[in-house]
Amino acid sequence: MNNANLAKPRGTIIKVPDASPGLLSLNGQQMQFTIEGVWKSPVAPAANQTVDVEFDGSGVLAAMTVVDSQLLAKERLNQLGGVAQERGKEAANVLLKAIKALAARMGTVPLAAAAAFWIAWFFFPAATIGGEGMGGSVSLTFWNLLGVNFNNLETILRGGSDHGLFAFLGLIAIAAPFAAPFLRSVPWSQHLNAAPLGYLVIAFIVITFEEGKLFGEFSKNGIPSPFSWAWLTILFLGVAALVLGYGALKKPANA
Repeated sequence: MNNANLAKPRGTIIKVPDASPGLLSLNGQQMQFTIEGVWKSPVAPAANQTVDVEFDGSGVLAAMTVVDSQLLAKERLNQLGGVAQERGKEAANVLLKAIKALAARMGTVPLAAAAAFWIAWFFFPAATIGGEGMGGSVSLTFWNLLGVNFNNLETILRGGSDHGLFAFLGLIAIAAPFAAPFLRSVPWSQHLNAAPLGYLVIAFIVITFEEGKLFGEFSKNGIPSPFSWAWLTILFLGVAALVLGYGALKKPANA
């Protein structure tokens, strides 16, 4: 990149000279210019061209040079990258402050457990349905499982996208620990920390019961059930929920 060019004022051609002088927009102001003795580029001037401008010692326009389009694009890309980087830093700082404030209210360990629970809930495979006899298998997160209607196999093929009231009650349950530290004046607020554990147990029982009704005939005929839990994920969810649930045993701090 030419640092000398970057130091020059830069303007935009508004009007090309014809019978009357051309117009140049520079630093928010318009100024007239002519071609003779001023235009230094091999290409003809055109409207909306970006140009580098030079003035002589008395402040009179002395030279205009078209900025290379590739150079201009690169500079604009660098500017956008710089702005995005700054905005990213600002957003990261805001997020970090919010996390620190939340950790101060919840405690570092409960906050980490809640975050781990959410990640596992939405992103870790919790069960697999299918097999060779079903033309392949589908891996589902716990959230996906809550969107499966075991009376309708199409919901399995859709990846468990049919979330109903029971699933959204789950969202409320796993969000409850984040609300608990803001409700310290409420006597039962600490019990909100146990909501993920309670819901996890209930949901596990419900899902097991529903898949048992659907695939129970397989085991009766000596065929392995196409449903299998990903026990490592279930264990991970259980441990995180137990860590959160421990907070329900503590006496609430004064608001």
